[in-house]
Amino acid sequence: MSDPDVIDALIARVAAQCPMLATVDEAWFAEPIDHFDTQTPAALIYLAEDAAAGEPETIRPTQRVRLTYGIWLVTKRAGFRAERKALRECLMGWEPSPEHEPMAYRGGQTADIRGELIWWREFWALDTWLRG
Repeated sequence: MSDPDVIDALIARVAAQCPMLATVDEAWFAEPIDHFDTQTPAALIYLAEDAAAGEPETIRPTQRVRLTYGIWLVTKRAGFRAERKALRECLMGWEPSPEHEPMAYRGGQTADIRGELIWWREFWALDTWLRG
């Protein structure tokens, strides 16, 4: 079975298209940001959900799935809007492969504000096929 996850391509795209970010990596919650001065602004990306987006086909083993990625943007207030804008411009409509539909914005929210740091989380989704 093929794995439709595109997290490596997503991380590479954000790193290439958003050079103002000091850290672009997969979110490993056991290893939080320790050095805010050198590691931020940061985009920490993770696969948040993978869900059926349709019924399985009966003739061949395929089914549409929706992959939703969470992105933590950890940054200082002064750069927040510009960095969020760059991230959105980088992702809106991006197609990581011919097998994937364009990336679409699902929503975002402030998760925490500590001093001058904002912890913003956005969700982005795309549809593709799970093939047996």
